[in-house]
Amino acid sequence: MKQAIFIGAIAAYLVSVVYPSDLLKWTISIVSLCIVLMVFGSVKRFVQGLGIVFLVTGMSLLWVHRAPWSSYIIGFGNMLNILSLFALIPLIALPIELGQYAFRVQHMIQSKIKHSGVLYAITSLMSYILSSFMNVATLPMVYHTIRPALGLYPIEKKERFISRAITHGYSMPIVWTPVAPIVGVIVEMTGVRWSSILPIMIPFSLLGLVLDWFMGQRVANRRARLIGQLALDETSAVRESAVESGLQQLERNKKNHPMHIIVAIIVFNGLLFVLETFTSFSFLLLVSMLVIPFAFLWSLLLGKGRAFIVEGKAMLSGHLLKMREQFFVFLSAGFLIASIQATGAGHGINLSIIAIKDFIGADMFLLCIPLIPLALAFIGLHPAVGLALTAESLNPQSLGISVELTAIAMLTGAATAFLMGPYNATAGMMSSLTSESPYQISNWNVPFTTAYILLAMVLLMVLKNMG
Repeated sequence: MKQAIFIGAIAAYLVSVVYPSDLLKWTISIVSLCIVLMVFGSVKRFVQGLGIVFLVTGMSLLWVHRAPWSSYIIGFGNMLNILSLFALIPLIALPIELGQYAFRVQHMIQSKIKHSGVLYAITSLMSYILSSFMNVATLPMVYHTIRPALGLYPIEKKERFISRAITHGYSMPIVWTPVAPIVGVIVEMTGVRWSSILPIMIPFSLLGLVLDWFMGQRVANRRARLIGQLALDETSAVRESAVESGLQQLERNKKNHPMHIIVAIIVFNGLLFVLETFTSFSFLLLVSMLVIPFAFLWSLLLGKGRAFIVEGKAMLSGHLLKMREQFFVFLSAGFLIASIQATGAGHGINLSIIAIKDFIGADMFLLCIPLIPLALAFIGLHPAVGLALTAESLNPQSLGISVELTAIAMLTGAATAFLMGPYNATAGMMSSLTSESPYQISNWNVPFTTAYILLAMVLLMVLKNMG
């Protein structure tokens, strides 16, 4: 029942963008309000409290400004564009699973990688590549691909090793990839063109990846000196044995080369670039509408078209049921944003922010922007919600900051929220995979996150001085 209502809300939103009408607008708002009321009793207490704060604040604003009764209903449904992306994005991971690309990657690692430092870099790179296409589905796929090979290397704390490599690589493309909902949030809320920030964000994310490799390599070299040559020789012999046992499995999957994934990423992003340039549709809508046909055509090329339909239905149904907390929080936050817009309260908030900027200085204020999503992540806000609320409150023109620079500051900050936020899906999923607490996952990422924030601040200062 819940899945059907969720799908109905998403379908109504997608249709309303292409064929707008007052009837559809009211339908979306009423259905969204029903969803908030329906799932309230089934979400966690903390999530309930967060949603209540958003709803009460929004209603209070409408009451104080004596808004018409219709505003209390029409304000719902404001963030269905983001929820649509959250719901549909996992389907793009299906061709990678159906193609069983992980087997060839496993064999390549076992046969060619002899040093744990190189293994760390490969794990981080694999996580980076898949994250730019699969988003959160990257975490379990990379973990289950790499974790069996860790016993073949002299790694003392294996869970820390793989957790850091995966989360660091996963968080870097989040600043530019279209499958990351936060990119869509920033593009929609700030009005920046996705294509205009790509030339900056892709090289910067790669620089972050190189920084991670450098830090990981230093740790691996120090570990190798402590372990000694004898232990390295023993693990090398075990690795050779594992390579032989994997050859038969590799033969069954040799036609699906991992380079297919690289090609798919280039094609998908190329299509988005062209569509954004030559159509007037919103960025989030383009991504949402492109996901299913693209994933189906890829599966069809693998000879797995029927399997995609069967697996896709099952995946979508199960995934939507797990999204009840996201629907509650995002629709509640969307109501608050709609209330701010309807009452003009954003102007007052922006004046307060300008006063803060004038007090601490423009440069210091700019450097503080990336810290906002990180701070909000530690009080339980999903980075996408935090960024939506932040973007609604910040007016780049009145602050004297370009739209591009504001977007870049927010996106780099969002990456740190995914790295260290103990309450988001990244920490939660890695916690379930490694059997460590989300706080431990967060603590393991402190050194790299600190270095990354400093790197982001340098980027912002360079861009500001160039502008």
